[in-house]
Amino acid sequence: MATGAFFTALGYRFWVKAGTTASTNPTSSTGMTEVLSLENAGIQSSSDTTDVLDYGSPQGFKATVVTGQSYTIPCSLNLSLKDAGYLLLKSASLYAAAGDLVEWYRESPEQTVGGTPEKHSGVAYVTDFSEDIQAGNVAKVSFTLSGYGAPTWVMEDD
Repeated sequence: MATGAFFTALGYRFWVKAGTTASTNPTSSTGMTEVLSLENAGIQSSSDTTDVLDYGSPQGFKATVVTGQSYTIPCSLNLSLKDAGYLLLKSASLYAAAGDLVEWYRESPEQTVGGTPEKHSGVAYVTDFSEDIQAGNVAKVSFTLSGYGAPTWVMEDD
């Protein structure tokens, strides 16, 4: 039987700010724009590996070495044409080829009274920007944040 606290994906908050390739991962949401009506912002990471042999040992030692890491954050939100977060993300998408990136900061809901929430942050390109506007449905926007460098993670503190 598993032990631990499970929680719903409510209460997460997500902020963005215009960035460049010289940007560093933010350490707080200060000066950033909160993205409203966000439905999804799950981080997906991957590592590239290669197997290497060490011929210094008598039998030869095989090890897997990580040669690269990347991450993406597939996001979706309800469309609001006046929302500052939407406008910033759309602009970064349109000008990604010119080097426009976004600094992003995600904060989890606090799980312990008086604790500090889990935090993730990074710098990313806005790719795969798409608006889904169908009669009778809520207009939605989806996009992917494609990581530029490694994200930062700060564990929740009790």
